[in-house]
Formats: sequence, structure tokens, C-alpha cells
Amino acid sequence: MERLVMAVLPEITELEEVDLRQFSPPYPNLLKAFVESGGKGLRDFQSFAERTVGKEVVGQFLISLFQYLIIRYRRFNEYSVVKPAVKVFITLKGWLNENGFKRDWEKLLSSFIGYLVMMVPSITKNEDCETVNAYLTVIRNLTEEASRRFDSEYYDELLQRAEESLKALREKCGISAPERKKC
Repeated sequence: MERLVMAVLPEITELEEVDLRQFSPPYPNLLKAFVESGGKGLRDFQSFAERTVGKEVVGQFLISLFQYLIIRYRRFNEYSVVKPAVKVFITLKGWLNENGFKRDWEKLLSSFIGYLVMMVPSITKNEDCETVNAYLTVIRNLTEEASRRFDSEYYDELLQRAEESLKALREKCGISAPERKKC
């Protein structure tokens, strides 16, 4: 399965560290045919899917992979899935919004942002300051998006936790916060 997933997402090299033997993606025969065609990368996979079954399959694949990573983290507390989960989530955000599936992105953001915030202590414990700062900044920004988009105390609390973690990290590591631009 690793070979099939890496054919679609070769830039997420951290997926090579993840045990994908139990991953059961939608349309596995499509993935096999894609690999056999010599295709590589998400754009190629999307073109291949559009010619055969439809581009929505790409979103289903990415969502399925993300859910698998979250399950492995929750069930087995595997750190190896953390960085790929964040990267797949960001990929999902871009892909869903670019391809007219904005409502699906909103559902994912509302359902899964808490899991990313839950991963912050693991990232902080296992990575160097620069890497932690990058991941925590992304998670904080996604959490802010959820807090703005969904009127709920839950998302405000998640944002507060993410901001506190990022602030503590920056103080500990002597990293100054970049200036935020107002739109």
C-alpha cells in the first residue's frame, strides 16, 4: 500500500515511516492502475481519476488517508503519523477548496481540528524548535480559521490552547512572532 500512497503523495516523504498495511483506500484498483500507468503526484492522479471515475475520488482518497492517520494516532499513539497528518490536512484544504468542495472542507475542519491541537504536545516533545514552530503556527492558523468560521466556545478554547502552546514554544526557543498582516 505504501507504494500506491507514495505515488499519489511523493512530496510527503514522512508517509514512508507510517505503517500503511491496514490502510484500505476507496477505489484501490484505481490506485493500482494509476501506479501501473507511471503517473506520479496528486495532479497526475487527479487527471487520471477524472478520465476514469471522476475527480471527487481524489478527495475521498485524501480524506480516507487522513482518517487512517488520525485513527493510528488515537489508537496506537504513533508519532510517525503526526507530521503526515498535518500535511495531508493542509493538502485536503487546498484540494477541496480549489476543486469546488468548500463545504466538505468546512465539515473536515469542524470535525478534525481538535485532533491536530491534541497532537501539539507530541510535536513539541519530538522535534526541534524550528520544526515545532512551523507546525504549531500552521495548527494555530487552522484553529483560528475554525474559531472564526464556527460560532462555538469549543473552537475558541482550541484556539486559546494552540496560541498558548505556540507562545510558550516561542518564549522557550527565543523565536519572535512574525508580524500579522491585517487584510
